[in-house]
Amino acid sequence: MTAKAYLRNIKYLDAAINAKQRELDRLRHDAENIKAISYDKDKVQSSAPSDCTKIIDRIIDLSNEINSEIDKLVALKAEARERISRVYSDNFISLLTDLYINSITLEQEAEKLEVNYRTVCRWHGQALQVFRKENGMT
Repeated sequence: MTAKAYLRNIKYLDAAINAKQRELDRLRHDAENIKAISYDKDKVQSSAPSDCTKIIDRIIDLSNEINSEIDKLVALKAEARERISRVYSDNFISLLTDLYINSITLEQEAEKLEVNYRTVCRWHGQALQVFRKENGMT
């Protein structure tokens, strides 16, 4: 695995967790809006109990998935921080941490450092080379 692919796994896992969290929020919203029983003059209507049960089951399953993935993300970030700390340059450590652990874009990093985008891209390439070398990666 390349250094960049290794570090990108953090972003991908974080994005997957965020997508599942949005789905969980939607399911919770749907669950809050289920009407159990409504009475009308002539008939009694109810939501199918299986629909409610399905939503609750999905909320529980999705919550467990998210918690499991958060545990993986925390472990992956800790491992990545340790590997990033092997880089000899504090500037490269800061750059890699911002880009891969804190999910800052190259554009945002350039603005933060008050340098142009191409400069940040060049530093990023150099930082990845050092990271790869210091961690014995391809």
